[in-house]
Amino acid sequence: MKIVAVGPTAGVGVVVPFDFALDRELWRWVPEDAALHVTRTPAVPAPVTADMARAISEAGAVRRATRDVLEPGPGVVAYACTSGSFVDGAAGEAALTRVIREAGAPAALTTSGALVEGMRAVGATRVAVVTPYVDDLTRLLEEFLSAHGIETVHSVGLGLLGRIWEVGGDEVVAAVRAADRPDADAVFVSCTNLATYDVIASLERELGKPVLTANQVTMWAALRAIGRQAVGPGQALVDGRGTAVGAPVLAPGAGEPASLPDGGLVFGSGLVVGVGPVRFPEAGFGPGSADERSAAGGVPVLHNVRVRLPDESGALARLTDAVARAGGNILGLAVHGQDSRSVVDEMVVGSRLTTEQLAAAIRGAVGAHDPGAVLVTPADPHDLVDGPTRALDLAMQASGGPADLARGLASLVHADDAGWQPDEPAPHPHVLSVPAPGGGHLVATREWAPFTVTEAARAQAFLRAAEPTMPRWDIVLLSGDELVATPATGGEVAAAEELLCECLAGDAAPAASWTDEDLRALLGEALLVRDGAGRLVALGGSVEGEIVLLVHPDFRGLRLGRWLRRRLTARSPLAV
Repeated sequence: MKIVAVGPTAGVGVVVPFDFALDRELWRWVPEDAALHVTRTPAVPAPVTADMARAISEAGAVRRATRDVLEPGPGVVAYACTSGSFVDGAAGEAALTRVIREAGAPAALTTSGALVEGMRAVGATRVAVVTPYVDDLTRLLEEFLSAHGIETVHSVGLGLLGRIWEVGGDEVVAAVRAADRPDADAVFVSCTNLATYDVIASLERELGKPVLTANQVTMWAALRAIGRQAVGPGQALVDGRGTAVGAPVLAPGAGEPASLPDGGLVFGSGLVVGVGPVRFPEAGFGPGSADERSAAGGVPVLHNVRVRLPDESGALARLTDAVARAGGNILGLAVHGQDSRSVVDEMVVGSRLTTEQLAAAIRGAVGAHDPGAVLVTPADPHDLVDGPTRALDLAMQASGGPADLARGLASLVHADDAGWQPDEPAPHPHVLSVPAPGGGHLVATREWAPFTVTEAARAQAFLRAAEPTMPRWDIVLLSGDELVATPATGGEVAAAEELLCECLAGDAAPAASWTDEDLRALLGEALLVRDGAGRLVALGGSVEGEIVLLVHPDFRGLRLGRWLRRRLTARSPLAV
């Protein structure tokens, strides 16, 4: 079993205002190998105006909060407040960044500084703005953007003086639609206390342009500063990929690559020239390469999704909602019992996202911080067949013998490998063992995910269904003896050894030269013949392509060996 070592976790320190209520939203952009360390500035009981913005970004308060959050050793400290970082203009934002750096932060940024960086990344110079603020504060944001060469073509302010975190997603969507203009290269939604994660991707698909938000740009820039990629499937800023100057890029729908001019970038499937606007096709957007686009922004592909969740009311609803928000289409669903506290939900999902993007979206939505709690792997159309039907189909295919049983079991439970063993293995979450017909155990192993109790029950039902279909031949000899022939299961080594000794009676040396491993190889696709008492009286198999027959001395001369040879030399050794 491969053991995966877990490396050190990179940290992001975040300084937020006293009334910040969206810690959970920040975490949704954070990948598994990064952590957040959040602290707050002192309370300022005042309405949300320019005066309050200056109070919550006062140098002394920010300096103390920065020193507090440095204890866990983050690689960057971000001041996560839009108004507090733009209220005194470009010079004020630069001064606030210096305060954080001088307090000891290895790297520093603010939400407004990250906004400018994000606008440049998507090539936007004309922007529509949505804020929850009163008009005076919204106007200061427009002036800040103008100082950085970004024109505000239209703005919508909600005029709120407090409790901004209570604004719902529908209100945000309506405000963005009202603010957008055809000549806007992008839309920006201001304020880190405004929840936006769940509306960004759908708005971008609807408007055909990037939608940047305060929390998004903050986490995107902070994670970049420590060498990590933010998690935000379908979000242009997060999914965007920079392409080296002059690198060939396959344009959407084109058959020939187009070279980028100086400064060119590709974000999703749109071509950005210099700092010109990004335009996205209606079908959506994904990474820049053609292979990635086929999975992430083109034809939907099938994924197997396995998620371990607490066994509680509403858990499945949260999961299916997360898949829907990521643009996935659930085509199959099964619930596996895991233990007394958790279940494993298994789905077949059609999605334009890559496996990594879909896994990250689900982790962020259901709050799964254990990497093994969410597993997404490629699926094939056979996985769309429901479990009971698939088990019956595999059971019918397994009528050929134990080797077919092992292959069927591996297919049923998506095992890495399956085979027969004489003894039951020690219990292990990644090993599934079921008694084999005729003795021994069929053992499946799977490294990528532990087996569930539901899969164990399926395996047992599969073998019960397959057992009656195992071939059986009733033989009546010339002597009148009635015998029964069946395929070997691999667990008859002791009986085969006894038969071998009977056949070689009086000549111990050849019998001793046969090892248990040799006998197992002989039993691999062998036919066994037993008498009415169940005693093994004949065996026919092959070793390295040569047919080997063992017939008990009491049953020689009765054409039993000829019958075995005819069966073994047929097109399928175990054909009925």
